[in-house]
Amino acid sequence: MFGSIGTQIFRLWKVCSVLSILSLAPEAYPQVNVKTNDFLPPPKANLLALHWPDLTGLEPEVREQLKSLQTALENSAKDPNITEVELSEAYGNIGKHYQAYSLNAAARESYLNAHRLRSQDFRWVYLLGRLDQQDDRLDDAIRRYNIARQLEPGYVAVTVNLGNVYLQLNRLEEANENFKAALTINERNASALYGLGQVALSQRRYSEAVKYFEAALTLAPGANRIHYSLAMAYRNLGDTEKAMDHLRLQGSVGVRVNDPLVDGLEELIKGERIHVSRGKLALESRRYAQAIDEFHLAITANRDSLAAHVNLGVALTQTGDLKGAVEHFQEALRIDPRNANAHYNLAILLAKQNQHVQAIPHLQYVLSVEPKDVGARFFLAQELKRAERWDEALVEFARVTEEEPSNEPALLEQVTLLQQKQQFRQALERLKKALAAHPQNERTAEQLAFLLATSPELDLRDGSRSFEIAQKIYSVHGSPEHGALVAMALGELGRCAEAAEWQRRAIATAEQESKPDLLAQLSANLKVYEKGQSCRPTADTAAWRFR
Repeated sequence: MFGSIGTQIFRLWKVCSVLSILSLAPEAYPQVNVKTNDFLPPPKANLLALHWPDLTGLEPEVREQLKSLQTALENSAKDPNITEVELSEAYGNIGKHYQAYSLNAAARESYLNAHRLRSQDFRWVYLLGRLDQQDDRLDDAIRRYNIARQLEPGYVAVTVNLGNVYLQLNRLEEANENFKAALTINERNASALYGLGQVALSQRRYSEAVKYFEAALTLAPGANRIHYSLAMAYRNLGDTEKAMDHLRLQGSVGVRVNDPLVDGLEELIKGERIHVSRGKLALESRRYAQAIDEFHLAITANRDSLAAHVNLGVALTQTGDLKGAVEHFQEALRIDPRNANAHYNLAILLAKQNQHVQAIPHLQYVLSVEPKDVGARFFLAQELKRAERWDEALVEFARVTEEEPSNEPALLEQVTLLQQKQQFRQALERLKKALAAHPQNERTAEQLAFLLATSPELDLRDGSRSFEIAQKIYSVHGSPEHGALVAMALGELGRCAEAAEWQRRAIATAEQESKPDLLAQLSANLKVYEKGQSCRPTADTAAWRFR
């Protein structure tokens, strides 16, 4: 079931590097400020002053690397014999190093000078466009990407990035046009196919979205974030089973377009950060031993590397070393007691060890920082339920459905708790309202039909409505469970002979499908229907569960 402890996804520290350039977390490393009184004056009239960034928050090895490049650029700027091509290259080179370390303000000034010196050099205008996209300067990104596209029409990353910017702006037709243009450059481009799927999903063309997402997943099977998009498409098509299958497979690895210019920036990184970057990539690709080695190297370079400790804890968990994982999450909290990822991951490990009471405060802290984190709230509600704090759990599940009205697992958890508290009328009202809003949610329909036929409070039963819903579900699946649901509705209507006949069909199907536990339950209920006088389902039948 979605959201169970077995499917909770550990949260990685977002690394401030080119490997996650579209989802940078500014807090991942200490902020690096610009010294406004420390700059390189423009050596030519049409150039900008380059403000040196404050390097004191960086590792010594990185500081020395960047200081050396700054000195080299100063010498180049003073050289009266240097050509514009050479000076452009010097500005562009230091700009790439700044970008590799997420020193974006200095990178932007460097690239602007490089571009002014050589306006026809594709690299500098394209990398400026990447900075614009990263900094949400989307109109500037579009303008620069269009210039870059004219200079290098075959560089597929330009066209894909344009599509992504238009998608972010909800300019769906222009996004669609660019993703299709990318496929004319490379028809096997997974990023472009994924983008077309997102456009189709936004335009409610769900069958088409599935086609594009499935094609992208075939080309990039490790990009497990696609599974979430597929789940949304299948859910809107009414295929709940496939939607749940893909939700169980979802992860954090996205689809990355082949981009030699940006990918090459990683080679410029030194110190802790290169090992964190490589470790994160290995972890997302499930190369756990390699990831562990890289994170250990990062910690050797900087024992207080928050990113390394959090991600090492995740990697150790995947290899079964829970004790080691706990130690590194605790070390992360020593470094930063406010780190939400470490709190969340610790909660997962505690829950896996049935320490539900201990997991709860960590999740409550996560929500104090990110109250809109629906995943953490659902997890908290589950832990409260497992700790038998029913009223608190009910409140949290309700908050999940307030934030996400289509969240069926949270709704069904609410219904289960309400029934446990013998609040059957409230449970029925929640189910009716949810099914009216989301008629494609079959599990909601199942539970409504079931409760309408079997409610311990007899005045709440409605056999006709239950029969209508159950027949509709059975016509789609024809399973023995759904056949038995039809029989229950008929029993509530007093149509005992028909109920018995449906039950016998369900028993025959269960025998064919080799479901002994289900067979025993069905056989017991058959005796009720065969009595022929009063065959209304009893309250005991409420132990029934689907799937």
